Amino acid sequence: MKKFYMTMVAMLCGVAAMAQNPTGQFDNELYAEEVKLDKGETSFELPICMKNAEENVVTAVSFRIGLPEGFSHSVNKKGKMVDAVVDEDRMEDHKPMWMATDGGDYMLNLYDTNSGTFYETEGPICYVPLTVAEDVAAVDGTYAIKIYAISLAAPGAVSLPTNEDGFEVTVTIGEGTGINSINANDSNAPIYNVAGQRVSKAQKGVFIQNGKKVAVK
Repeated sequence: MKKFYMTMVAMLCGVAAMAQNPTGQFDNELYAEEVKLDKGETSFELPICMKNAEENVVTAVSFRIGLPEGFSHSVNKKGKMVDAVVDEDRMEDHKPMWMATDGGDYMLNLYDTNSGTFYETEGPICYVPLTVAEDVAAVDGTYAIKIYAISLAAPGAVSLPTNEDGFEVTVTIGEGTGINSINANDSNAPIYNVAGQRVSKAQKGVFIQNGKKVAVK
């Protein structure tokens, strides 16, 4: 059954890659709402939204999620990724399904083998459960989650066939001091980890330098 669902998703996304939209009837756009977390908060749901030209648009949605370091997809006690929560006020009978990609990010597919319908014209269609590492959540900061490789499909029409670049959505922890690359002019300043311990050099991860949080990828 799962193989059948995956085949259906692939077929719908294939329609999105090839179809034309001469009438503009399915002028749809995917976006996300910014998230603000209290310092120390380690879990949240990322609202994924869609703006569609009119109600009762039949479509399937597929996109990849790129997470910054310290962020991960929520998992249950068995280590399985928690499903996204579908907003039933916007989607009829759509099912979420995670798929691993070659690049390491995960793709979320929202589909319905019975050609489910999207209601209303704007707002969240699903909520993606995410987790923040405790050391990251303990420090004020601003992070960017990338939504890309977007595909919105509809029978015979499409508005967003392959949006590879996608967009970024901001997650702010506490006051949100921001994350920057280490400045060459400050390279001699002491470096501390998020626990306040001085370290000899900035390795991969999040560190404090010159009173500011910096990230090394």
